[in-house]
Amino acid sequence: MVGFDEFVVGRSPRLLRLAYLLTGDHAHAEDLLQTALARSWSAWRRIAEDPEPYVRRVLVNTYNSWWRRRWNAERPTAVLPDRVLDSPQSGVDDRDEVWRALGRLPDQQRAVLVLRYFEDLTEAQIADVLGVSAGAVKGYAAKGLAKLRLDPTLLASSVLPEAPPGTERLGGVRDRIRSRRRQRLIAVGAACAVIVALVVGYALFPRAHAVVLPPTERRIAGFAEYADGHRVVAAAQGTYQHPVSFTWTPTTLDIEVLPICDGGLDIRMAVNFNGFPSNWVSCSGRGGTTFTLGPSDLARRGVKLGEPTAVTVTVDNMRTGGPGPAVGRMSLGIGERVPFDQYPFPARPARLAPLEPQTFGGSSYASVTLSAAGPHSVTVPWGAATILLCASRTPGILRVTVDGRPLKPQTWWDYQAGVHQIQLESADTSSGITAAVGSTVTVTVEAEKTSGDWYVSITPNVELHPDR
Repeated sequence: MVGFDEFVVGRSPRLLRLAYLLTGDHAHAEDLLQTALARSWSAWRRIAEDPEPYVRRVLVNTYNSWWRRRWNAERPTAVLPDRVLDSPQSGVDDRDEVWRALGRLPDQQRAVLVLRYFEDLTEAQIADVLGVSAGAVKGYAAKGLAKLRLDPTLLASSVLPEAPPGTERLGGVRDRIRSRRRQRLIAVGAACAVIVALVVGYALFPRAHAVVLPPTERRIAGFAEYADGHRVVAAAQGTYQHPVSFTWTPTTLDIEVLPICDGGLDIRMAVNFNGFPSNWVSCSGRGGTTFTLGPSDLARRGVKLGEPTAVTVTVDNMRTGGPGPAVGRMSLGIGERVPFDQYPFPARPARLAPLEPQTFGGSSYASVTLSAAGPHSVTVPWGAATILLCASRTPGILRVTVDGRPLKPQTWWDYQAGVHQIQLESADTSSGITAAVGSTVTVTVEAEKTSGDWYVSITPNVELHPDR
C-alpha cells in the first residue's frame, strides 16, 4: 500500500510529463497535476494499492474540463512577457523522433494510439472502426504506451523540462486539499439549507406542485410510430366484415406492410394498392408476417413518390382454406424505411447484459462463432445447407460475405439482441454462392455502427427437417 506523501514525492514527476504533454505549458502542467492529486486524496484509502491509474484518469478528466471552459484567445496586456524560444529545427527534430517511435510499434497498437490521441476517438468508437472489442482497444493502448515510454530515443529527448522537487509540490497539494475541505463544508451547508427550504415549502404548499407524467410513445392505429427501422406513416383500423381503406402518400418506395389482428386466429389479409392486388399477409394476434414490395412492384400498381395511393385490405380466408372469421378487428400499416443515421434509437441501458451466442443443432459439424471480441473470418465446409444465427447487443449492422459474395445485411434497431437466422442451401443459387458440396467457403463479418457485443454462429452441413 502506497502512502499519499510517498506517492506525491516519488511518482508525480512521471505524471507531470503527462500533464505537460496535455497542456504544452509547464506552469499549467504543474497546476493541473496538483489539482488532480488534491482530488485523488479523498479516495486514497480505496486506491492505495495501485493509485497511479486512478490519478492519471482524474488528471485527464480535469484537463478535459479545463479545455472546455477556458478561453484560449488573445488577452491584451501592457507588457509582453519574456519568452525563451527553441530553435526552429528543434521542433522538427522532436516531432520526427515521436513519429519514428510510433512507426516502430505493431500495426494494431499504432492504429489505436493514432485514433485515440490524434483523432480523439473514444474507446467504443475505436472498437467500432477496427472491429475489435473495447477491452482489446484498452490492451493495445496500454502496450503501445508502455513501449513508447521505454523507447530510447524518447527517453533521451529534452522536450520536457525537469520537474521541480517533489517536496515543494507536496506542500502545494496540501494547501489545495485544505481549500477543497473548506469548499465542501460550505457546499454541504448550502445544500442542507436548500433541502430544508424545499421540505418546508412542500409541506406548506402541497398543491402548488403539478404532477408531470412521462411522455407516452406515439401510436398510429395500434402501431408504434417507429419500430424495426421503419416509421409507420399511414395506417387504419377496421373489422373483419368490412374492407379497411386509407390513403398513403409515399416519400420512399422502401416499405413494409404491417398487420395486427384480434385474438389468436390465424387469418389472411389481402392488400390492394390503387385497386391492384399485391399480396396477402398472415396475421395472428398482435403480430404477423410482413411483406416488402420493391420499387418495380409498386410502380406496376400505380404507386409514385409524392402522389396519393389508395390502400385497401380485406380478410381473404383462413389459412386452412375455410371461411373468414365472423367477428374481429384488424389494422394495417405502411412502414417507410428510415436511414440508419436518422432513426430515433431508444435510450441506451445503463448496463448491457452479456450476449451469449446461440448455436443451431442437427449438424455433423460443430458450430463456429465469429464475434466482436474474436476473429471476424473463418473457413467452414460447404454442405447441403448452412445456418447462420446473428445477434447484436446494440443497434448496428452486420455485413456477412461468403467467399466474397455479400448476403443481405442484418440490422438491429434496439438493445433486445434479437437473433436473425440466415439459411443457405447449396441447391439455391439466388445467393450467388457457387461452391460445390464438400468444398470449403470463407465466411467474413464486418460490423458497422455497433457499440457492443455481437456474434455470428455458423453451423455447416445442417440436416434440414420439414418442421424447421
